[in-house]
Amino acid sequence: MAQARRGDDGRYHGELPCRWCEALLDQKGRRRPRRYCGPWHRTKTYVSNVFVLIMS
Repeated sequence: MAQARRGDDGRYHGELPCRWCEALLDQKGRRRPRRYCGPWHRTKTYVSNVFVLIMS
């Protein structure tokens, strides 16, 4: 599994998998790590979590 590390400057370097599709996302020195490929995958995760809460 790929891993992003936080540097001395507070920026993330390396790769992390998308939480929805597990595609590797290069962090490119960002201050906050990217967790999703794009907004659609973030929305899908949110909707699926809400659906699980409603159904339980």
